[in-house]
Amino acid sequence: MKNKRMFMKRMATGGIAMKDLYLGSIITVHSRQLKLVDYGDNFTKDKFEAIAGRTFAMVKPDCYIQTGKIIDAIYKNGFTISKLKMSKFTKPQ
Repeated sequence: MKNKRMFMKRMATGGIAMKDLYLGSIITVHSRQLKLVDYGDNFTKDKFEAIAGRTFAMVKPDCYIQTGKIIDAIYKNGFTISKLKMSKFTKPQ
């Protein structure tokens, strides 16, 4: 504001598709890598979640060796994994 110069402005960027815009994705804009961590407002959240949807999947311990094949099958069927977490649960959990 002191210099009376524009700090940011809206611009078109190439190379970003709607399928790239989901929570947890990393996109590159003007040579900067940005990680999408949250939505800007509730309207945007509602629109993107209606398009994308969410699914929770859990692989049981006896299939642990097949985890790579399971992930390949998920990608081959057109799904995207945005948050992958490996955990070991105790009996109370």
